[in-house]
Amino acid sequence: MMDWWFNGPLSPQGELTWGLPLGWIALALGIGFLILFLTSRRQGEGRLVELVCSALALSTVIWGIADPIWFEADGRTEPGRTVVLVDGSRSMGVEKERGTRALRVLQDIGGDRDVYTFGEGLKAGPPQDWTGSGTDIGEALDAVADRYLGQTLRSIVLITDGIDRGGLRANLAGENDTVVPALPGPLTVVQVGETISGIDNAVSDIQTGGFAFLRTPFPLTALVEGAPESELAVTLRREGRLVDTQRVTLDASGQGNVRFEVTPNAVGRFVWEISVPDAVDDAVPGNNSHAVVVRVVRDRTRVLQVCGSPSYDQKFLRLFLKDDPSVDLVSFFILRTHEDFASGWYPDELSLIAFPYERLFTEQLETFDVVIFQNFDFKPYFERDPNGLLRNMVSFVRSGGALVMIGGDRSFDLGEYAGTPIEGVLPVKLGVKGELANEKPFRPVLADGGNQHPVTRIAGTIEDSEAAWARLPNLDGMNRNRGLAEGAAALLTHPELTSEGEPMPVLAVREIGEGRTMALMSDASWRWSFSEAATGRGNQAYLRFWKGALRWLVADPDDRRVVVQPSAENVLLGQELRVTTTIRDAGFNPVEGVRYSGVVEAPDGSRTMVEGITDTSGIGVSLIQPTVQGAHRVRVTSDDQGAAETVFSVVTRDPELAEVSADGEFLARLAAAYGSRGAFRGPGESIDPLIDPTAVRVIDEQRSVSLASMPILALIFGLFGGFAWWTRRRHGGL
Repeated sequence: MMDWWFNGPLSPQGELTWGLPLGWIALALGIGFLILFLTSRRQGEGRLVELVCSALALSTVIWGIADPIWFEADGRTEPGRTVVLVDGSRSMGVEKERGTRALRVLQDIGGDRDVYTFGEGLKAGPPQDWTGSGTDIGEALDAVADRYLGQTLRSIVLITDGIDRGGLRANLAGENDTVVPALPGPLTVVQVGETISGIDNAVSDIQTGGFAFLRTPFPLTALVEGAPESELAVTLRREGRLVDTQRVTLDASGQGNVRFEVTPNAVGRFVWEISVPDAVDDAVPGNNSHAVVVRVVRDRTRVLQVCGSPSYDQKFLRLFLKDDPSVDLVSFFILRTHEDFASGWYPDELSLIAFPYERLFTEQLETFDVVIFQNFDFKPYFERDPNGLLRNMVSFVRSGGALVMIGGDRSFDLGEYAGTPIEGVLPVKLGVKGELANEKPFRPVLADGGNQHPVTRIAGTIEDSEAAWARLPNLDGMNRNRGLAEGAAALLTHPELTSEGEPMPVLAVREIGEGRTMALMSDASWRWSFSEAATGRGNQAYLRFWKGALRWLVADPDDRRVVVQPSAENVLLGQELRVTTTIRDAGFNPVEGVRYSGVVEAPDGSRTMVEGITDTSGIGVSLIQPTVQGAHRVRVTSDDQGAAETVFSVVTRDPELAEVSADGEFLARLAAAYGSRGAFRGPGESIDPLIDPTAVRVIDEQRSVSLASMPILALIFGLFGGFAWWTRRRHGGL
């Protein structure tokens, strides 16, 4: 404030020069003396006061006319500066008092100072927020030494909670002598934040391996902490439901490892949370649980193939499934029927195996990913409550399973599936009147959009795929149907037959609930393999068709018509996250211009809205920044195409927040390492920074300060000139 009155700071090593020639200055002084002489001739009371005030006012005018300049040459020395380092890391924001105390200390440090924030390097100025990471106190001190190389600082003040993630804290904790950074001034270390005492139960880390396989055990290993040699109960939850509890005895350092082994029964992203109970007066209750997201994928696809009779189609498909190392096949065909038992034959007189349909379609159904009904009529085998067992199939599909029905003289309407519960999940409508099958050979035609669907994309490009379908041989006829069911898509159609005014579907697919179904109305797909091999092209069309069909049927949640994906399963608190929504139609073609909306629900019940419109690729992206720790669930809905959901976990397990107790012991050791040039100030103590009174700095620049327009001159002139005029008028002067 004082510098402002004099147009800036004035160094005592400067000299006064005059902008007006000395002759003109002498003339101004003469005029001033003449004015004072005339003023002194007035008689009466108050004359002396008026004379003094007038002299002072005239002096400021003459001073301004003379244009005085304070000139400071280069190479001069000035007192050394004070450097203040403020910790701007996230650990400084865990308690409101830390940031408040740091700013208060900064305000109390007066004098000529340079302020820097450290956390991610060194930045000029005080901290704007507490978001820095990777706190390295040693690096910050080295940066000060480099920046002020060759200078001597009056004082260096370090304001921090002592949670150092560099090597300095670890080195000072060792028994060997540690070399601390050489500093150009005395160091005062100011601790902000209390050192938390007592027991702190915590889950420090979880190791998962990143992903897991469906129906395959995988480990979750947690590092837990607490009172040395105590016993902790550690619990594992998935999506909030208790899975397992184990007890662990901690070692002498208060640490222990717990290993949980779990077997996932569904694919997708799932939140696993490991927690320990709060101790009495737990130092930091917020670190007693740790949640991670594990993505579950398929290792092998488990397929149940049920065939009503042997055929070339059954043989080719069974060989394909057996030879695929990614498929775990269970196959039943040439089965005993109820009539075989009722005919009087003994079991050892029959060559056909018994069909364990009740166990398969009740107890074991959920262990399969795909069920194939290949020319299979259910009534001869499902002796008791056939509709009840078919209802199990419907539940299986709606909860995420896949069903394939292949044509033949025992399938679709010929297998009497019309009116059964299973018709409700098929992609075609049954109940055909009149001729139930057409035995005329035909070559199926790709439907609109069928060239892009993963089931019918049998070549690398769309053009090559269309050419491959055009050269495939005819099929031997097909089961008739009444067209597509609601929400289904036709991929192949008959070139001549129609149903409800549209080409009759030959291959159709449908998503229903969480599952998928496919209907192939012919039992002659084996010809695609046989004829291709005969022409020297191999059987790639047949293999690619069924491989694509299996991949689509057992699709993960990330391969559905509406998919929502986070850019990371586990994200740090406050880190920006991309939520990508992909929307495709029933034929798996990207849908442009679809408006979607959704919500991101945090563990505390707070919600963040996401919305957008898909681009030409059927994709929309929303950016969010989670502010709450724990598992978040994302739900996105498109009125026309459906809905999707996913999860991600927000964690605070970065180095800055894994530990929140201020480390006063380390800061005291750091100050002590500098001997008489180091001092430690704990919470609540007076700052009183160490000062080197001999510290100077060399100024390598010239500087001039005009003293003619100093604000203090205007103040003096106005004050004394006004008082002189007031005195004159008070005593009868003009």
